[in-house]
Amino acid sequence: MLAALSIVLLALAAPATGAQASPSARELERRVTDLFRRAAGIPPGSAAAITLSKEFTETGAAYLSRGDPGRASELLERAYGLDVENGLALAELTLASVRLENFETAAFYLRLAEQQSARSPPEIYRVLGDVYDSLHRLEDAALAWEQYQRLGGDDPQTLQRLARARRELSVASEQHSLSGKEFSFFWDPSIPEATVARVAQRLSAEYEEQAEFFGTRLPASQVVVLYAGRAYFSLVAVPDWVSGVFDGKIRVSVDPDGGLTAELAAVLSHELAHAFVRYASADLAPGWLHEGLAQWWEGKRITQSEIHDLFRGRSPHTLAEMEGNLARHGDRAASRTNYMQALAVIEYLLERHGAGAIACIVRDLGAGRSLPEALRLETGSTPEELFRRWKEWAKL
Repeated sequence: MLAALSIVLLALAAPATGAQASPSARELERRVTDLFRRAAGIPPGSAAAITLSKEFTETGAAYLSRGDPGRASELLERAYGLDVENGLALAELTLASVRLENFETAAFYLRLAEQQSARSPPEIYRVLGDVYDSLHRLEDAALAWEQYQRLGGDDPQTLQRLARARRELSVASEQHSLSGKEFSFFWDPSIPEATVARVAQRLSAEYEEQAEFFGTRLPASQVVVLYAGRAYFSLVAVPDWVSGVFDGKIRVSVDPDGGLTAELAAVLSHELAHAFVRYASADLAPGWLHEGLAQWWEGKRITQSEIHDLFRGRSPHTLAEMEGNLARHGDRAASRTNYMQALAVIEYLLERHGAGAIACIVRDLGAGRSLPEALRLETGSTPEELFRRWKEWAKL
């Protein structure tokens, strides 16, 4: 049944650019207004046009990283119009078109970008690698990032993605694939097609519930990779108690003979929640909000008495301390405590302010508000006040 579906080009909602700080929405709009003002009457191909083309490209890439491929495309098309030799604008246009699911346009821009690549700066290979990776074309992605590195590119995140792609290629040969409106699936041949079908049905139902909760839909089909066993997870040093990872793609370790178990269903819901939080917040949600919501969506709950017992004889971490702790996965017991505290904060927010307030906090972050601004707007609390009121609620 699944094999009969045609395969189309699909993308994830991962940022297109490197590790630079993201400008606010207001700052970006001011920049756009200034760029269009300065571009008025500038002849294409002139020295001034080439300079402006680079600025339009940078601004378009910033919008792309914020999850607004429509606005990004408008700016990147202007960049290409000002300078038809701007290969980086073409590469970014390709990525924007993929995220808009304009696949014919994406294929057109990709051909042009590949033709321009030899005359363009190393950065074009970084973006082309992102394009190929978002399409799960791992070999092409690795080749592009290798060329970026050969030409002197040294962005640490890109080099990490290159290393990850090489590791994945070593264990993910001959994966099968299928596409749908919300998801693009890739799975190891030893996983039965019937299991993939049940996973797809589960995720589709969960997608509708989470889309209603967050008040948004993902901007493009979400890539889901199902691995038979833990070979890939072992290569990328994922702890053995973790069976799902979200890094822009939903990656899940599956027992080929196990079918869709309750545990697998929970992991799928958890990782999908990360995708929604990441997109709705423009990748600005703190770790405690990410992990608290992801656990809540997988079905975990914690009562006030359980919270009290969890911290009996010790002090809970502040929100800032949790942020650092959640980034470390070496100690299973410590990880469990931090994850349960993140869930406990979500339980408090749900009880005192409701699901709508939490969804609004996430979207406020995506609109350019800081965490203190979003919390003050939706709960009337600063992060410090939220922590204090949560402790009072939990009787700590």
